[in-house]
Amino acid sequence: MLNQISFKMLNADTLKLFNRKIAGIKNVSKLKKKELLDSYNTFLACKIIQRCFRNHFYKNAECSISLEPVRYPCFIYRTKSSSHCFFYNYDSIIKYIMKTGDTRDPMTRNAYSDNDLNRLDTEAKFHYPEIRYSSTLKIKKNINYAKRIRNRENEILSYQTYIEELKNKILVIVESDSLSWEPFGAITIDSVEFHSIKDYVLTLLQKIKTVYVSLNNYDHFSASCFKESIILCMELYSEVQNVQFIATFFQTL
Repeated sequence: MLNQISFKMLNADTLKLFNRKIAGIKNVSKLKKKELLDSYNTFLACKIIQRCFRNHFYKNAECSISLEPVRYPCFIYRTKSSSHCFFYNYDSIIKYIMKTGDTRDPMTRNAYSDNDLNRLDTEAKFHYPEIRYSSTLKIKKNINYAKRIRNRENEILSYQTYIEELKNKILVIVESDSLSWEPFGAITIDSVEFHSIKDYVLTLLQKIKTVYVSLNNYDHFSASCFKESIILCMELYSEVQNVQFIATFFQTL
């Protein structure tokens, strides 16, 4: 706040500059020096009140997606049926909508209106102009966007389910130590004839490799989690005979 000492030290042109450039106040050219001082002090007082209000309003607030503490600026969604507010970091809520194609509030499952999404896009662009976020309003208007996301999720789920089934078949053989006592001659599994159990295992490993490549193309994180889990499982059976080639296979995926 500018006091009487500042009033005496600053000339009218400087106060006009403060009002125009810092406070963003227009039409100050005809104001007197005392009016310029009061105008600028009013601006500073508003900033202090806003800061105090935000400190109280955001106290203990956290992003409903990342669960990280939030501060201004952030996206706030207030339910119509109550005064409860949900806070979201711009990065979290926009990436959530981009990843899922779902333009409903993650907590209340209420559909965001066009005004809500337009406000989200505008605020994110204003506060973080260096980051190029996709328009959430355009995602809502694009009917095929959510459909493509669901199809992709279904593809990932099918790959995850199938590769887990193949992994379990491998683990059953490893746990039973079948490779060490396998009988001579061909065997039939699931109506398919194999020269030996090892031949059956090699077939399973080849299927796993094919599915793993497809899963990795869709979702690298899921593929990495699968690889880590199967390697850990194989370490538990490191003392089992004749399974080293299986462990080596998974390490080279």
